[in-house]
Amino acid sequence: MLKSRTRRRMAVKTAVIAAAGVGVFGAFPALASIYAAPKPVTYTCTVVGGTAIAPTFAFQMDLTGPTAAVTNAPLTATWKIGAPSGTPSFVAPMPIPATMRLVIDADMDVYSVPSTPALVPTGLRSVAATAPAVAITSGQPLTAPPLVVTVTPTATGVVAFQPDTFSVLMNTGTGTGTGTDTELFSCSVADPVQASAAALQVTVKATISTSTSPSASASVSPSASASVSPSASASPSASATPKPTITVTRTRTSKPTRSPDEQIEETPDGAASTGGGGDAGPDARTIMFSGMLMVALAGAGGLVLRRRTAGRG
Repeated sequence: MLKSRTRRRMAVKTAVIAAAGVGVFGAFPALASIYAAPKPVTYTCTVVGGTAIAPTFAFQMDLTGPTAAVTNAPLTATWKIGAPSGTPSFVAPMPIPATMRLVIDADMDVYSVPSTPALVPTGLRSVAATAPAVAITSGQPLTAPPLVVTVTPTATGVVAFQPDTFSVLMNTGTGTGTGTDTELFSCSVADPVQASAAALQVTVKATISTSTSPSASASVSPSASASVSPSASASPSASATPKPTITVTRTRTSKPTRSPDEQIEETPDGAASTGGGGDAGPDARTIMFSGMLMVALAGAGGLVLRRRTAGRG
């Protein structure tokens, strides 16, 4: 009994651990792209006038989005440009007042696999993002706002989002298209292999429709109803006629009566039947004799009693 209970507990624990493992590993592919670690991509940046401010910058490129999508539905990817790892750091070359906003104007390379037919229009997509208006001092590290790009795939396959060139601007208005832009940096990819490794790849599958067509509904047509047509009713012409009765007539012939003067031709044998009186019970003579005997004994007994009474007197 103890061994059976121990085995049962071990089986339950094993099943729970297996279910938890399936849930974790089953959810991992869907979360892999969303929580993927940023990948370094080496850029060469210049300031206004084309002067290089440093040999290279290893920016941390973080591209996130779903790992799977469906056709004819919007697909959104987010691109975050993180601060370079190590030195040199990416800092403001001059003070930026609170009346101006930091703007990132970038190009994202979007392509599909296979390329024919193209899942989405391939090529560079221009995207921009504006940071909140905050005063930044000279030499302070710059924080780029996240960039968002949305596409709609029309076929199945893989859509890739790869980081490309970007520029850092100061804007006197509320963002790109408003106010006046002043370019601070212009950065281009120095290592295309790193940029390709940092790309986000999304698998596009066919859309599965779960709607039910009205033609496939289980409605019953009135023509298929179980109503009884009046033409199927029993008409009087089809009613059952009574069967003819057959009368059988029998004629009884009365026996001829005999006249009083007619003689009987046959004489019965033996005596006439008079009943069995003697066989009905005990003989009456025996009963009468018994009664007389009882009366005699009663009289004798009375005389004896009378004599005794007279002798005593």
